[in-house]
Amino acid sequence: MIAKTAAVIESGGVLAELVCAPPLTLRQVHSDVRGRCELCLVGTAAGPLADDDLSMSLQLRAGARATLRAAGASLAQGGRDGLGAATLSIYAELADGSDLVADPGALIVCQGGRVDVHVEVALGQGAAVQWRELIVLGRTGEPAGAATLRWDVTRVGRPVLRQFVDLADPVLTGWAGLAAHRRVLACALLADPASTPRTVVASPTSVAQRVDDQTLLITVLSDDAADASQELDDLCVRARA
Repeated sequence: MIAKTAAVIESGGVLAELVCAPPLTLRQVHSDVRGRCELCLVGTAAGPLADDDLSMSLQLRAGARATLRAAGASLAQGGRDGLGAATLSIYAELADGSDLVADPGALIVCQGGRVDVHVEVALGQGAAVQWRELIVLGRTGEPAGAATLRWDVTRVGRPVLRQFVDLADPVLTGWAGLAAHRRVLACALLADPASTPRTVVASPTSVAQRVDDQTLLITVLSDDAADASQELDDLCVRARA
């Protein structure tokens, strides 16, 4: 399946354009914050499945504010012999002075499944973003699936972050310097010109890394998704205090 979803948000919380294709369906919901566009990501079909090519783009025009939440987790299942990895590409373009909070929900990669995730964020002058990713390798009691996660972040056209995490190679996932066989990866990208980020090492598997004067990359490894999410929340607060 090839599916593309795209949204354009203008200042004042106006959803100017929306084009959706299952399984990545966006719905505008009520926002408690005036002038902020609240979007909910709803899974309207199975996926990502083997060989799927799914993409979602968010464009925030100058001064726009938006929040992206998920209605639930995504379940990536393996395919028949001969079928390959699914790809999930997410692109966010934030114009000058815009603000985005995004949590697209947990991605659970079942036994035999593989998903290659690519998150690309283009920040304008003064733009701010909080973006979270949660990848779970395998359901409870089953062998892990496989996934990769690539971050590409720029600010005013200049590179801020280029990172590739390979959770598909069993040698790397077993290496103590990467995942040490842990099945949950929780991470957050925080970029805000009004903040003063700092590096915090909470443990060997829980680190907030200062990327530049405005940007943090926070990474937590765990065997439990709820624990990883809580640790991520705590570390976000500590690193921005």
